[in-house]
Amino acid sequence: AMLDEFAAVAGKMTYHAPRIPIVSNVSGTLADPDEIRTPDYWVRHVREAVRFADGVRYLRAEGVTRLLELGPDAVLTTMAQQGLDEIGPDDGFVTRVAVAALRAGRDETQSLLLAVAAVYVHGADVDWAEVYGPWGGRRTALPTYAFQRQRYWLSPEQPAAGEQRTSDPAEEQFWSAVDSGNLEEVSHTLELAAGDGASDGLGSVLPALTAWRRKRKDRTTVDSWRYQVAWQPLPARTGGTLEGRWLLITPGDGTDEALARALRDGGATAVVELTVTAERAADRSALAELLDGVGEVSGVVLAPRADGAAWAAALVPALAAATDGVPLWCVTRGAVSVGRSDRLTDPARAQVWGVGRVAALEYPHLWGGLIDLPDEDGLDDRAAARLVTVLADRTEGAEDQVAVRGSGVFGRRLRPAAPVVPGTDDAWVPSGPVLITGGTGALGGQVARWLSGRGARHLVLTSRRGPDAPGAAELVAEL
Repeated sequence: AMLDEFAAVAGKMTYHAPRIPIVSNVSGTLADPDEIRTPDYWVRHVREAVRFADGVRYLRAEGVTRLLELGPDAVLTTMAQQGLDEIGPDDGFVTRVAVAALRAGRDETQSLLLAVAAVYVHGADVDWAEVYGPWGGRRTALPTYAFQRQRYWLSPEQPAAGEQRTSDPAEEQFWSAVDSGNLEEVSHTLELAAGDGASDGLGSVLPALTAWRRKRKDRTTVDSWRYQVAWQPLPARTGGTLEGRWLLITPGDGTDEALARALRDGGATAVVELTVTAERAADRSALAELLDGVGEVSGVVLAPRADGAAWAAALVPALAAATDGVPLWCVTRGAVSVGRSDRLTDPARAQVWGVGRVAALEYPHLWGGLIDLPDEDGLDDRAAARLVTVLADRTEGAEDQVAVRGSGVFGRRLRPAAPVVPGTDDAWVPSGPVLITGGTGALGGQVARWLSGRGARHLVLTSRRGPDAPGAAELVAEL
């Protein structure tokens, strides 16, 4: 009933040739640029069937792989995706995507950016400077591992130049016979004649030899999985200089004059010393208010005391929110040992290093690193200069776990552990009560049996479920 009135209105419009190709919903193919400028075409467009599926198939046949719906909601996106996913006889399994620029009930800016990102990751060229122009976006470095294809697993040791690792085929044949428990093959390899006394005694020796061989192979495999922390002297470096204002945060039991002096002597234009009690560190809102009053800084140094693990753990998230990418360093004293002559004087403060390694994973954009210093009396001018050199190093791959000592700077490394020498691990016998946490679990039970077999007379088994844990009574009775 409305077609005549609609045709009258359409006849009063001014039409222009389209600047980009248009697929018609009337024909399901490319629209004729002359026909689409006539009132009659738009009357047919109102009355006739909408050939939307045919249009999507036409686009797919033309090699189109990305569709962006411009409208107030994702009304057509799902139907378009179904059409794109239909696999024709000659186009193969090609990745195609249909996305909507806007979605009802969702933030318009976020929906639009998600749509642009979706077509971008499917191969579309996007002018990002134009996209982010209104918001003043900036480039951010992507994570290195997944994109640079760098391997972080330790590679097996390679033979030195000119070194060749060979094996004796006869020896391999012998041990292969031992592994299989083949008495006849072992006798043949050892060239023992049948009826020989040595050959007759081999039957009782072979099971023990086979068991030893298998145990040794298991031990060797386990040894290859073991690693230990080692400290390596780093090349001497000088000339590091700090820039701008630095924030030094200490617990509520006093400032760190030696550390503040080292920062000032290292080039910091000012050192803002902030004393934060444990109670203030636990109060997120009060801590945020305190940090807001500090102003802009170039670096942050935490100097926790002996019980500072929880203190540091509370401060790190607050600093991550208050400082935009400013490097955060944790400085301890006596928390690590770089060698036999270097005593670990403060095991409690070593817990800060555990907090620091977690912070490095949670806040990679914020984390500077961990530095262990000599005691305050040992922080002389040379040690202070080395500290500043570490703090000022912003190069890629800079050390982030170091120990500053009178003899130089040491870096933390992970190295294969020395293999266990047979027999040396059998000498230890527990001399007193042994506490096993998780003692009623599967692993705890194995540890308890192992200790009991070594002569431990008093075992304390603790677990979350206590004596009511499944199998706990049986384990205790067995022990």
